[in-house]
Amino acid sequence: MGKRVASDERPYRPVQEALVRSILSHQDAQREFDGIDQKGSPYPNEVSALTLTSIDSKDSQNGKFSTPSRDEVKSVAAKKLVREKRVLLTLSEERELERLVNRMAEELETPVKLSHLLRAHLILFRHAENEVTKRAQQTGPLRRPPNGDPAGLAQFEHRLAQVLSAAFREAPPLR
Repeated sequence: MGKRVASDERPYRPVQEALVRSILSHQDAQREFDGIDQKGSPYPNEVSALTLTSIDSKDSQNGKFSTPSRDEVKSVAAKKLVREKRVLLTLSEERELERLVNRMAEELETPVKLSHLLRAHLILFRHAENEVTKRAQQTGPLRRPPNGDPAGLAQFEHRLAQVLSAAFREAPPLR
C-alpha cells in the first residue's frame, strides 16, 4: 500500500515543473536556431552525417575537395534517420568494440556511441568510394564462403579489410 502524504507536506515529484518548462523552452529555441519549425521532423536534432559527404564538391580548378557551406549542411542535416542495419558479433568482438568506443570517448573527453563511429565509417566509405571500387577491381573476384564456414568467413572478411585498408590509404584526405 502506498504512503499517504501529510496535508502540509509537499508531494514527491522527481521531475519539477520548472525543469520541464526550461527543457522544453530550450528545445523550442534550438529548433528556431536550426531553422526547423515544430511541425517539421519529429527528430530535428538527428543529423544524417552520412549525407554530408554527398554535398562535398570537388573544386574543378585545383582538384581539392571543398567544405560544404552552412546552408548546404543544414539542408542535408534535417533528414531523419529511419533505417536500421544489424550485424552479428562474437562475445569477444562485442567486448573489443565496446572497449574501443569507450577508449575513444575517454580520449576525446565526450560521449561517443557505437552509432557515431559507424556513421563516421560510412562517411569514410562514401569519401573513398572511387578508390574502394578501383581496389576491388584490381583484387579480382572473391568467393564468399557459406555462413556455416567461420574460418572461411574470417579469411574472406580479412581480404575485404585489406581492400578497404589499401583504398583508404589511396583516398585523398577528408576535409
